[in-house]
Amino acid sequence: MIVRLLASEEWERARFPLLRFVLRHSDRRITQAGWRRMVNAGKDALALPGTAVAVAFTACGQPAGVAFAQGYGEDACLVAVHPALRGRGIGRRLLMRLAEPWGRLSCNVAADNPASLAMCQAAGFASSGLHVGPTGKPTLRLVWRPASESDVGVPVLPGAAEGRSKSARLTASERR
Repeated sequence: MIVRLLASEEWERARFPLLRFVLRHSDRRITQAGWRRMVNAGKDALALPGTAVAVAFTACGQPAGVAFAQGYGEDACLVAVHPALRGRGIGRRLLMRLAEPWGRLSCNVAADNPASLAMCQAAGFASSGLHVGPTGKPTLRLVWRPASESDVGVPVLPGAAEGRSKSARLTASERR
């Protein structure tokens, strides 16, 4: 599986098929605001700091998953993975591909979405707050924390990813 960020020109060429992919495979779990931001993101938008599209491709070159972030995830952060390929770490890899070059990424996930919470936890996100989301549901604000040698093995979102993947970790200074 190849996961890479798209250049502006690639986004322009593949934009509509990838938008259809997200619409078809997001299971209606992305916000209208996030969807609108992705739809309206032209090639110039990808030149803005903290805005990117990551795509996971199968060995045949077909999209397996798509992730989009704008404003380092503060404005929009969404992930869609083909249903037949879920549970294989594709969403985790997409999020990490967005976060690593910037050194930061945040997203909001409805508390009733355990699969997305597990994906974010596996990618190294930690909960930094709880608020009411745009659909009126309790929503966790998650912030990506790069792994470090001082990780101590304390799960950040207990139970969200039991037995599925590596847990996000708190550093010793974060536990205090």
